[in-house]
Amino acid sequence: MIKKSLITALVLVMGYHCVLPLLSKNYFWIPGQQRANYVRAQQFVHDAAADAKVVVGSSMANELSQEILGKDFVKLTFPAGGSFTGLDIIHQAEKRPAVLFIEINTLLRDTDKGLADDATSAWRRKIREASPIFKEEGRPSNYQVGFLNIWVGRVCNGVVKVLNGGNKSEVVADAPMDPSVLENVMKANREVLGRQPSEADLAARTKRLGEIVDKLTQAGTKCVFFEMPIHPSLVELSEPAAVRKTMLSRFPQEQYVWMTIAQSGADETSDGIHLVKAAADRVSQQLVEKVKSLN
Repeated sequence: MIKKSLITALVLVMGYHCVLPLLSKNYFWIPGQQRANYVRAQQFVHDAAADAKVVVGSSMANELSQEILGKDFVKLTFPAGGSFTGLDIIHQAEKRPAVLFIEINTLLRDTDKGLADDATSAWRRKIREASPIFKEEGRPSNYQVGFLNIWVGRVCNGVVKVLNGGNKSEVVADAPMDPSVLENVMKANREVLGRQPSEADLAARTKRLGEIVDKLTQAGTKCVFFEMPIHPSLVELSEPAAVRKTMLSRFPQEQYVWMTIAQSGADETSDGIHLVKAAADRVSQQLVEKVKSLN
């Protein structure tokens, strides 16, 4: 019985290995941000070019336009995470990017150890290199969810079209947040960013960051520090001000490369800490121009 089950499982695995490359990407869908983070990390470890330009950061830097950055850029930017997650993935995967942009806003966030270890584990890397079915993007559920998402969407659109007498429903893109909701979000932002960080914690994190940066620099990587713009009312609160001061003290502009980005206007963020598309596109172009200036 056990032998038959093992043979069946092996046949199914081999069958899926052969079928996966033939499945339509139209039905590919990553269910959830955490799963998307795992896909991004694994793609960097297995597919990133040796001379890639890499951006490490959080959901703030994740707003940067991949289209503007171009195929030579890889975003190790993880919503709910921070720059140390991307840095540890680079270190553990023994990658040496040509240029590395480091978002400093989330200096106080720890590495997502589960994500970093999963992407760089030696035995996992070997089986993922053997077959894409073992990668996050190879999960059968990605195609099942994608198939359901597309067809449920088509059915719903058809129902709406019938109810509207054959007229297409009007879609509002990038609708602004409700003012009362935005007020509560900004209040929460002020509470979080208004906390004074521990000097010992800041010192420990900049020390660790310095060790990583100096090692990468010695290996030939051009490291560039930058701060993602946030709402003007948040810029000088205790946490961002302390992080900025500590970073500039440990990494003086005379010795390390910094990229200066103008702070955003009051209408350039969607929730105080994430840029709207137009502002994110502007910053994306600045990163591209910065790379040119380094050559």
